[in-house]
Amino acid sequence: MPINVVVIGGGAAGFFGAITLAEVNPDVQITILEQSQKVLDKVRISGGGRCNVTNALEDPSGLIHYYPRGQKELLGPFHRFGPGQMKAWLEAHGVALKTEEDGRVFPESDRSETIIESFMRCCRDLRIGIHTSRKVVRIVPPSGDREPFTILTRHESYSADAVLIATGGQGSIWRMLADLGHTIVPPVPSLFTFQISDQRIMDLPGVQVPRALVSLPDFGLEAEGPLLITHWGMSGPAILKLSSWGARDMA
Repeated sequence: MPINVVVIGGGAAGFFGAITLAEVNPDVQITILEQSQKVLDKVRISGGGRCNVTNALEDPSGLIHYYPRGQKELLGPFHRFGPGQMKAWLEAHGVALKTEEDGRVFPESDRSETIIESFMRCCRDLRIGIHTSRKVVRIVPPSGDREPFTILTRHESYSADAVLIATGGQGSIWRMLADLGHTIVPPVPSLFTFQISDQRIMDLPGVQVPRALVSLPDFGLEAEGPLLITHWGMSGPAILKLSSWGARDMA
């Protein structure tokens, strides 16, 4: 009998995992479950609608220093599949790429739809099922050897010999994984803007500083980059970098 795999999450990770699995194991039957009405929504809006797919920096030892946490744990995965392999994979699937001066890699078309079209074409060719409006409410583990998982949604159930979780920051799925025996590290917000009540910036919303040095002395953090003054405080790459590096300290 064919092996059934259910992928929970219709984002970039879910599609990439499903396509890769189908190419390596053509006999596997794969179904992607997405809770919303559309798949790949974040791909559609990422990079201002252009979809920055990866970075030109390919050396794993250099790449890990741009990650606030888990540097040691990421070294092995980046050696196995890093930006170079990601670029090669996309180009092999019909996406022409370009590298900009700051190292960001985009489709030559400057359209995130190019990535989406490639993913959807691969799914059609590989006969991967895509089911939208399917919110998973429970994952029932196998009742014995050679028995399948049962994935329950609000309206129907699916049987699977294996389950791939690709739901990103969706808290409800973490509780299900904990029920299955996995250890979940409590999440904290990251990549957030700053709410600031200082009267000195209240009349400056919309002002951009192309190159700002921003620091949080209490946490020993500083970052340099573009800054945007907003109606509620500050945003922009420099602020987002600070919030990512200091996420656990500021939680």
